[in-house]
Amino acid sequence: MKKLLFFFFLVLNVVTLYACKCKTDPLAENYLAADVAGIIRIIKVYGENAEQRTYKADIKFEKIYKGKKFQTLTVRGLIGNPYSGACETDVQPGETYLILLNKYNGEYSISSCSPKYRFDMEKEKATSEVLEKTFAYIDKNKFDFTGLQFATCFDELQKGNKSDLSAIKNFSPKNPFAIYKVKVNDYSKIEELTPVTTFGDKDQEIENILKRNMIIDTPMFFDHKPGEEFLILLLYLPDNINTKYGEIINFEW
Repeated sequence: MKKLLFFFFLVLNVVTLYACKCKTDPLAENYLAADVAGIIRIIKVYGENAEQRTYKADIKFEKIYKGKKFQTLTVRGLIGNPYSGACETDVQPGETYLILLNKYNGEYSISSCSPKYRFDMEKEKATSEVLEKTFAYIDKNKFDFTGLQFATCFDELQKGNKSDLSAIKNFSPKNPFAIYKVKVNDYSKIEELTPVTTFGDKDQEIENILKRNMIIDTPMFFDHKPGEEFLILLLYLPDNINTKYGEIINFEW
């Protein structure tokens, strides 16, 4: 029995040791930090290096939000056979992604930890335009955000398929995004809220829901102190209106 327990803990430790752990930042933080941001389509994959466990992917930019276009990505993993424990990933021709990447050693590369998100250009056309306007605003006003970090939230009172924000009726925003500066208390609830820019519709209702329902999910590895201030980015995502679990007003998409 002791040997069996020892074996169990040994396996558990090995799995823990080799588990992939990623630092996950909010969308706005990833955009501010990126050298290049855009929506890409995978054209072909090739050049597998079994020793280094990498391969190449030729890409085409469907949309560029920041930086300069490039043609080839280095992908961490083997084609069609990534090892998740080593943070490897897999991409296939025809897939499209939103990427927010930095160049390292003269090239762009991706793993499962890279800021990349599956994106459907046919079904999420309106979302791509929302992102374009949001990123342009962040670029123009980035110095106003110095010393503050973006964070996300979750609705602790949500009962149905969508949060109370997405349940707002007759919502017709003049702007496709909103940014708020929030002060957080000991329980990660919003203590104070200051609009930076708003949707221009149902703004008071949105602020009430944020204060009543939301728990601030502080950035990973951030030493949070009571009274700390963060920025919250909300996006209007009309592509999700007919999606069962899709949020219409959301912190990501």
